[in-house]
Amino acid sequence: MTETTGSQPADTPTSVSIKTLFGQREFQWDKAIYMPTGLTGFENHNVFALANFPGDTTGCFKLLQSLTEPELAFVVAPYNADSGVIKESHMTQMLSSVAIAPDDAAILFIVTLHKDENNGEAMRMSVNLRAPIIIDTERQVAWQRTLPYEEYPYRKMLDS
Repeated sequence: MTETTGSQPADTPTSVSIKTLFGQREFQWDKAIYMPTGLTGFENHNVFALANFPGDTTGCFKLLQSLTEPELAFVVAPYNADSGVIKESHMTQMLSSVAIAPDDAAILFIVTLHKDENNGEAMRMSVNLRAPIIIDTERQVAWQRTLPYEEYPYRKMLDS
């Protein structure tokens, strides 16, 4: 489904409706996030949008949805700068590597679900601290960067 506004040609969509893992969602093209180099393993997928989970009021997790490949989506966790998980000097280096001003930066960690080895039906979550997604909120452009420091694990288990 596409919609248009009066200032655009009739065949130029302003939104896209996608059947996501969490139901039908509509995304506005002008809110899309462009990733010039894609994500690790998904380099050819470059246009994403962020969505809240239905009924989630905490904002602890978001859906990073590809706008060109409906089956491609990631659960992500926004970084809380007050947590100090990433050292300030490492954050400065990371942001300067992609020319993003600190006030325009948003950081996301990809979340992975794992079956609990002790209870096959229970799920545990981890976040990838080593390869965060860095968004320039001003330009709506993002990159995934791998931090060269072993102190940031690829799989940091979240407490239950």
